[in-house]
Amino acid sequence: MTSQHTRTTIRTIAIAALAPVVAASITLVGSPANAAWTSGASVHGGRTQVCKVRVTGGYRIKVRLDNRRATHTHIGGLYRSRNGNTAQVRVKAARGRVSATKALLWRPGYQLSVGIGELDGRGLGGGIYPSSIARC
Repeated sequence: MTSQHTRTTIRTIAIAALAPVVAASITLVGSPANAAWTSGASVHGGRTQVCKVRVTGGYRIKVRLDNRRATHTHIGGLYRSRNGNTAQVRVKAARGRVSATKALLWRPGYQLSVGIGELDGRGLGGGIYPSSIARC
């Protein structure tokens, strides 16, 4: 039979041994805020940023709008097309803010583009190759 003091000591040692493992796991997984982002299109201090995560048969391409240096609201977008079929996701950020993150699935054969624009519809953008996008 073990004493209360011995059980407490064993628990303390176990927690101390696991703490670095848990801390390393949290660091390796990371949050979207800490991901390696590739800048796509930019205007007036706002920039559309993308990163990728490998999935079976392609990548999940994530997009966000970093508008921390902008003086007004912008809209960012990620667009995918293949044989006339298109899909898109849009993100929006007020001045001084970073938008939420959205994603599209990319597979070989798809064309990929990023863009950024004003609330009145004016904008710019262009194609981007998945090989040039950082991993999240």
